[in-house]
Amino acid sequence: MVSNLNGNANHIKIANLLANANKIKIVNSNADHNNTAVQNAHADHNTTAVGNSHANHNNTAVGNVHSNSNLTAVGNSHANGNDTAVGNDHADHNSVSVGNSNANGNNTAVANDHADNNSAWIGNSNANGNDTAVVNDHANHNDVAVANDDANGNNTGIHNADSNNNTAVVSNNDSHHNNTGIDNHHADHTTTVVSNNASSGNDTAVSNAHAVGTTTVVSNNDSNSNDTAVSNSGTGNSTTVVANSSDHNSTTVTNNGDGNSVVVSNNG
Repeated sequence: MVSNLNGNANHIKIANLLANANKIKIVNSNADHNNTAVQNAHADHNTTAVGNSHANHNNTAVGNVHSNSNLTAVGNSHANGNDTAVGNDHADHNSVSVGNSNANGNNTAVANDHADNNSAWIGNSNANGNDTAVVNDHANHNDVAVANDDANGNNTGIHNADSNNNTAVVSNNDSHHNNTGIDNHHADHTTTVVSNNASSGNDTAVSNAHAVGTTTVVSNNDSNSNDTAVSNSGTGNSTTVVANSSDHNSTTVTNNGDGNSVVVSNNG
């Protein structure tokens, strides 16, 4: 365990090489400008937990290379301007959790490269101006969930390239002016769900290119002035459902392929 209490500008680097079942806990409390780097190489069943409380401008980087079943958890509470990057390279069954509570201007990036059965959860609560990017490249059976609760001006980008059977869920609750972009390229049997509840001015763009059997669901409930665009190019047997229970919403669905289904409902 490493703890920085009222300690600033500290640098921590931890490397596990051929080392399994390690637990790393790093706490920054009232401590700013700290950098944490953890690398697991050929190291399985490791746990990394980083907590920033009233701690600003801290950077966390975790890399899993040929390392399986690792858990990474990062929590920012009343902590602003923190960056988190997690990379899984040929690393399977890894879990990433990032929570921002009353924390603004935080950036989260998760990359899975040739990495299967990974999960990523990012939650923003009373947290504004946060950016989230998740990339799956040749990575299958991955789950991504992004939740914005009373969180405004957040951007979410999810990219699935040559990655199949992935699930992406983005939820905005009482969260305004959030942008969501999801790109499924050569990603088959991918499920995308975007839900806006009491959230206005949100833009959602979903692109399924050369992706077979995709399902896209966008729901705007008591949410006004939202724009939704879904593009299925060279995509067969896809299903798109857009439900608007609100006003001044714009919906565009483009299909270039066979056997596609589209349902659009406007109640408001």
